Amino acid sequence: MLPSVIEELAEKLRVFPGIGKKSSQKLSIDVLQLTQNQFDELINSLMNARQKVRFCSNCGFFAQDELCEICKNKSRDQRQICLVEKPTDVLIIEKSHNYFGTYHVLKKLISPLDNIFPPDTTIDDLFHRRIKNLLDQSNDNVELILFFRNGFAAEATTAYINQKIKELNLQDKIYLTRLAQGLPLYYNLDSLDQATIAKAIEDRRKVFI
Repeated sequence: MLPSVIEELAEKLRVFPGIGKKSSQKLSIDVLQLTQNQFDELINSLMNARQKVRFCSNCGFFAQDELCEICKNKSRDQRQICLVEKPTDVLIIEKSHNYFGTYHVLKKLISPLDNIFPPDTTIDDLFHRRIKNLLDQSNDNVELILFFRNGFAAEATTAYINQKIKELNLQDKIYLTRLAQGLPLYYNLDSLDQATIAKAIEDRRKVFI
């Protein structure tokens, strides 16, 4: 019913998670109904973001410079690192307003069934660069907080991190924790509310190595 060019645009918009056929058609029509000035501003903003946004060289979160705003913030506890799968997971923790450490984006969780192995993640960079630098600066302990979607990949990733700590003989230097058990068994990170996240961070528990 719609012209083919609109259907083509709608199909391209379905590349975004959560955007189905109806939503993509509505967005396509909304875009076409923008004034020329609004359309130009939208395109310029997209191009500007595409050209300027990068990933933080330290943690992997979104940044406009070499370091993201979180890593630049000297008031953040550099020896407390929350491990997340994706950059957008950082936003979920941040909305709790109850976490004042830093982050490390793994990019992927280990899942041999999906041909995803440790080299496909940033875990080795975490240990051989970030943690090494921190321990070289001070003998104070480093806390790693696990914030993964529940499932096989999360358990496989946790097991590998545990193994890595033992291999490097860092059991006395690294304090490994995960969010409290109050979270639903198969929770969706995106749907967690502020109070739930804040409580889970506050009541996090140690992972025995």
